[in-house]
Amino acid sequence: MKKLLAAFVGFFVFWLCYFIMAKIIFLLYNVGATQNLTVSEITGIFFHGIKMDLSMTGYLMVIPGLFFSVSFFIKPRYLLSVFNLYTYLILSVITFLSVLDLGLYPHWGTRVGISAFNYINDPEEMIANVTWWQMLMAVVFFSLNAGVFIWLYNRFLKKAIFEAAGQKWFFMPVLLFLTAFLFLPIRGGLGTAPINFSSVSFSPKLYVNQASYNYLWHFLKTLDNKRHYKNPCKYFTKEDALERFYGIENQRTQQDSLILDIDVQNPPNVLLVILESFSNKLISSFGGKYGVCPNIDSISKSAIKFTSFYASGNRSDRGLSAIIGGYPSLLTQSIANFPDKSDKLTMISDYFNRNGYTTSFYYGGDIDFYNLKSFVLQGDFKNITGRKEFPAEIRNLSSWGAPDEYLFNRALSEINTANPFFTVIYTLSSHPPYDVPFSKIKGTDNESKYLNSVAYTDSCLGAFINDFRKTPAWENTLVIITADHGALFPGPTEINEPATYRIPMIWTGGVVKNPANISIIGGQPDLIPTLVSQFGWKTDPALFGHNLFSEPSYAFYMYDSGWGYITQYGEYFFDNAKSDFIKFSGTDDPTPGFDFAKAYLQVLHTDFLKK
Repeated sequence: MKKLLAAFVGFFVFWLCYFIMAKIIFLLYNVGATQNLTVSEITGIFFHGIKMDLSMTGYLMVIPGLFFSVSFFIKPRYLLSVFNLYTYLILSVITFLSVLDLGLYPHWGTRVGISAFNYINDPEEMIANVTWWQMLMAVVFFSLNAGVFIWLYNRFLKKAIFEAAGQKWFFMPVLLFLTAFLFLPIRGGLGTAPINFSSVSFSPKLYVNQASYNYLWHFLKTLDNKRHYKNPCKYFTKEDALERFYGIENQRTQQDSLILDIDVQNPPNVLLVILESFSNKLISSFGGKYGVCPNIDSISKSAIKFTSFYASGNRSDRGLSAIIGGYPSLLTQSIANFPDKSDKLTMISDYFNRNGYTTSFYYGGDIDFYNLKSFVLQGDFKNITGRKEFPAEIRNLSSWGAPDEYLFNRALSEINTANPFFTVIYTLSSHPPYDVPFSKIKGTDNESKYLNSVAYTDSCLGAFINDFRKTPAWENTLVIITADHGALFPGPTEINEPATYRIPMIWTGGVVKNPANISIIGGQPDLIPTLVSQFGWKTDPALFGHNLFSEPSYAFYMYDSGWGYITQYGEYFFDNAKSDFIKFSGTDDPTPGFDFAKAYLQVLHTDFLKK
């Protein structure tokens, strides 16, 4: 039994050491970038990155684990032959990928991905990125690295594997258990979120986070993404799509858009509250029928309300990518899950960082979930608070994390007016399973529990706003309240209906002097250009968001089976299965038209794929 366990553990350590060595070589090869890192950053690369290394090692150990489990059936020489073949083959493949990773990173700025093989039919394009001496170094490294680990395998593991064969049959359950136990490192533990890029991201510097990644895990992730991501919206030729898109956008007209009187000598603080799964269907002041949000109704009376505002998608990562990154949801994914792509976005926090603001992000849940931490770090928020920053007795009060009352209290207690601040508070209590310390709406069905959780968050928001009004910061603060996405509850609405995506947006705070109801149609990607224009700042170029106070006005929402299109002339849904529009209301010829809508979706997905 000891021999079996020693062989199993030794083989696990063998692969783990390989990935740690690959990380060291990556840092040395990119010494120009590495030399600018602090000791804590270099230490963090290994400390945080080990989680992804363990995950990839776990994957590589599944097949050997199964062979170890049935080793009593197999003659030692046959078992050793299987392991020899497996080891030499895997070493050759992953060493080749590591060389590719080293050679291309300085030129492409990203770890090796399946996109590298887009040039397999055009090797001149790939070779043009690499000098002859880099190719020579790659060949030398390939030979030395593979050779060293083949020597280590032959020297230390062959004998252990040979001796592990032919053991007693009743050892089989133990080895099967160990193999099944690999699920933990593969998943990254028992936390809420499985391992993703956020799990190892810890710095606002892209290079630091990329160096933390396991390059093989990164490659396989891009392979999986590539399998799912081709442009699903190819309605026109590339040229026609661009012509139809820019034919409308280049004619955009600007209206008088100043709804705030901002003192540029004393710029206001901005507090952005993102509510989990809030829909206009719930809020009386936004036309809802259920009246479970009396505090939002009260806040709205002295606020600027945007009553025709839409979520970009039906998942949190899609809404956050649109609100914080200004990038719309894709049909089945969000850019937030692709750090190499989202790093190219100008985040909402970037504008405030440029202008001397202190930026903060508060979330009571697992900030690794939905790749949120990686995304927020790319926004260079100076202070980030997640579930781990709350005491255990608070963060364990609900299965999702610290309930919203504690989240709001934490944010309020840490507001610092030494500099103007931009703070994001992202709630969680209205996320399934809706286990909140509150009982206003009775019932054990999901809809009742959801309504109760919304009522709880509304009460927490109301208490927070009341307390914040009493602070000196209130008079010079803009508070924006919106949602990451809507909800199917309460029905009856379907996933493709506009009402499912219609969410509140409220601007309040001491700087709001003239309450108003604004019915202009817009969506989450429009928040950044609209807000930035109020401050008189210049917006960076962005294709898909526009100032709400410009024409034409429209909104899009996406989910797996199609996409919605909303203008003042009607509401429509393009059903992918039918390849046609479903009209919920309006004319058969909206402005801008259906061709523009299709072009928008095609240009969006093309832009995503090429980022």
